[in-house]
Amino acid sequence: MSQLPRPVSEALREPVTEQSIHRMWRGVAARRASVRARSQRPVWAAAAFAAVAIALVAFWFSARGDSKVGPLRLASGDEVEQVLVGSSGEPRSVPLSDGSRLTLSPGARLTQLENTGQVFSALLDTGHVEVMVQPGGPRQWSFECGLATVEVVGTHFTLERAPERVRVEVFEGIVLVRGERVPNRVRRLVSGDVLEIHASAAEAAASIIEPPPSASVSEPSTESSSDPKAPTAADTPKAPSWRDLARRGAYADAYRSLGERGIAQEAARSDVDDLLALADVARLSGHPAEAVAPLRRVINEHAGDGRAAVAAFTLARIQLDSLGQAGGAAQSFSQALALGLPAPLVEDARARLVEAHSRAGNRDAARAAADEYNKLYPAGRHANAVRRWVSD
Repeated sequence: MSQLPRPVSEALREPVTEQSIHRMWRGVAARRASVRARSQRPVWAAAAFAAVAIALVAFWFSARGDSKVGPLRLASGDEVEQVLVGSSGEPRSVPLSDGSRLTLSPGARLTQLENTGQVFSALLDTGHVEVMVQPGGPRQWSFECGLATVEVVGTHFTLERAPERVRVEVFEGIVLVRGERVPNRVRRLVSGDVLEIHASAAEAAASIIEPPPSASVSEPSTESSSDPKAPTAADTPKAPSWRDLARRGAYADAYRSLGERGIAQEAARSDVDDLLALADVARLSGHPAEAVAPLRRVINEHAGDGRAAVAAFTLARIQLDSLGQAGGAAQSFSQALALGLPAPLVEDARARLVEAHSRAGNRDAARAAADEYNKLYPAGRHANAVRRWVSD
């Protein structure tokens, strides 16, 4: 009997799409019907069916044998840390080797559970994380959040875990949320859906958040003005401001609350706190280009503020990772270092400065930045990536 090209336990962990399952069973059913129509002996029909099924499974294993993929790594080629922690000053972006990206808000903590060529699973211990999974990848993604498990198809969504609550918001694609507190124990979420799961059973009954109705202007009623029990403007619940929504991590809702050109208009009259919040709303709602204006205002008009260096670092990452502006990113990384970047971010900034110069085609500047990195961090965590950026 011929041997399968790889262990069955390994092959079975690979994601199987609904389409592949249907194709397999359609083929089996077609062969089975054909055998039954031609044969008068059930024993031979059963044997033929079994042979076809075994052949199909063996073919499936062998066809997938050449597509073995290693564990997920960082885009730089380095290993993904076992525990990812959001930096103290601003969200931390973690670009991955398959084109996916994790963005951890300050204080967030994500622990790997399994990372192979077929599976990426992690536990969100606490905080808020934005997840962008590259569609069509080889891995099955899932996140444990205590009150629920989130299973991912190629998509863009956010997870937030607090002591008594888990919140899932989908911007694009599909996720499945499973858990004892989830209505019917499973919920399929698509673009625009928000699900909150509460530890309290009473709160769990109203876990689906409906989008607020659009405001409408109605004619005043002459009858209501004379009715002392009629609702007044003071009785109407006030919609949360974009600032409130941003503080809760509801960045897509905050962006919608601001409206068209709202970020640019607010940025023209905001202080540093609001400018940084506006930048977070823009980039974490999927509009990175709109984060540029508020960040530039912080850098250019508030250079004496300690947060200006972090704003320059954030701008550099947006330019390099989202906007494809490698030359501008190199300038912004240099500016962040010159403004006095907090110590935990300095090594990352110096390494990414090498990457920015390399991607901009400025070989001499890339080598000079690499020499500076290697002098300061001879055993740095980005040393392999720095060597690769200079040699490419």
